[in-house]
Amino acid sequence: MIAKMMTTASRLLLLSAAVLITLPAQAGIMASSTRVIYEQGQNERSLMLANINAYPVVVQTWVNEGEDQQTPENSTSPLITLPSVFRMQAGAVQGLRIVHNGDALPSDRESVFWLNLYEIAPKAANKSPEQTSVALAMNTQMKIFYRPKNLPSLPQDMAKSLSFKLEKQGDQWQLVLRNPTPYHASLASLKLIDQGREMAIPPLPEMMALPLSEKRYPLASNSLVSPAGLKVNFTWIDDGGHFQTMTTPLLTP
Repeated sequence: MIAKMMTTASRLLLLSAAVLITLPAQAGIMASSTRVIYEQGQNERSLMLANINAYPVVVQTWVNEGEDQQTPENSTSPLITLPSVFRMQAGAVQGLRIVHNGDALPSDRESVFWLNLYEIAPKAANKSPEQTSVALAMNTQMKIFYRPKNLPSLPQDMAKSLSFKLEKQGDQWQLVLRNPTPYHASLASLKLIDQGREMAIPPLPEMMALPLSEKRYPLASNSLVSPAGLKVNFTWIDDGGHFQTMTTPLLTP
């Protein structure tokens, strides 16, 4: 088991290093997955972290309930990370445990939280304090989905249940996504298709549609006058962090 874990960690380090060569301005702490699914009844979930920096860092971890980067002291999340603060040498691998403290969560739908990985590098002696404070701290966030037992559908069927329609509010057309499922619909992109012609929907800061809710996406152009015959092509992210694509007819009044 240990040998297998180290093999996975080694691959993670090599892959992350290769990505870093092409994208130098990114976090130096890389996680073994892009999201965490925490199923009700599990004692904990584990995540492997790798430091692909060429220097050691101190890492602080916590979970909050939004993207506002609230501090660990102000977090009210029922999910706790262990260890919460640790040091990682260059090239080191560290296991992170995520534990539920037992607080009640909705039983009819998923809940979503944000895992924060805040890394602080050693101070550079040849830089001013202002440069150091900007350059040597970085916060990476990733989503944790808490999934109750006995939900009435399967997560892999979520995309088939999504429906789309166009509505006009004032002079602005909006694509309205209805998500009737208990799962979060993590969308990566949206396109309208009209007889082979594509019109991309401008991305929002948060594309995800919450369970049992609607999400609105404003269109870039106001020239659209008839939704008849249009289709929607959408890409979503599944439990494994993979991108999946589907095309579905647009609902008409």
